[in-house]
Amino acid sequence: MISQEFDFEAPSALPEALALLARHGDDATLLSGGMSLMPMTTLGLVQPGMIISLNHIAELDYVREDGNELRIGALTRHADVAADPLIGAHAALLAEAASLIGDVQVRNRGTIGGSIAHADPAANYLPAMLALGARLRLQSEAGERSVEAKDFVKGIMTTAIETGEMLTEIAIPKLAAGTGCSYQRLVRVEGNFAIVIAAAITEPGRKAARVGLGNVAPGPVLVDVSGHLGNGLDDAALAAIGDAAFDAAAEAASDLAGDANYRREMARVFARRAVQSATDAADAG
Repeated sequence: MISQEFDFEAPSALPEALALLARHGDDATLLSGGMSLMPMTTLGLVQPGMIISLNHIAELDYVREDGNELRIGALTRHADVAADPLIGAHAALLAEAASLIGDVQVRNRGTIGGSIAHADPAANYLPAMLALGARLRLQSEAGERSVEAKDFVKGIMTTAIETGEMLTEIAIPKLAAGTGCSYQRLVRVEGNFAIVIAAAITEPGRKAARVGLGNVAPGPVLVDVSGHLGNGLDDAALAAIGDAAFDAAAEAASDLAGDANYRREMARVFARRAVQSATDAADAG
């Protein structure tokens, strides 16, 4: 039960939503899927003075091609991200991340923009965003700007979004044909938040390889492992990749799901698995 009062607006167009954000400033909270906001409000962890629902802004729900990029509207539901043929063809890593979010109800209600803006360290999208080299479009009444995924998260559930701004679009470079992808995560119960995430990409011919790690730091961590693939992915290369992931997880936190050392060791294990799987896929063409 939500015990506090708040004002509510449901604009039907983006300019109207941006005007409300500008007017209410820090007092405003955006609602898209509500998968995080509503439980937090019910528990009293968030006490918004104004909730602005974005659910009637149809212009923010899309997936389209733009040259060598895919552009995804922030209001696109997880289920649509998982099933979209363009994403499946050109950014399969993102589709896989979306398919593993929560359960059917959550995937059909939650949005990609809401999840990214919430920036939970254990959430699915951000490690994949790093590996894919995504850019995030932020808009306000004053204008718009683009932020690289690697620069977006500033701390636990803290992002580069400033007062009066909202995330409106995600731009992702299309992966080259033959790129291998693998999304690996450690969970105690399927549908729960992950204890550790490893999202890996290996380009054709092993020209480059990288892995995005999740829930091993306040934000996602990108590890470039390209230098370990030149002589084949043997035991020594996999050990070096695991060591790089372990080092990258130096800021891992402890909680009921596992302590910091356990998370670092699992980052080692799951980075190796993800890179092995992605490289095998790339080698198979």
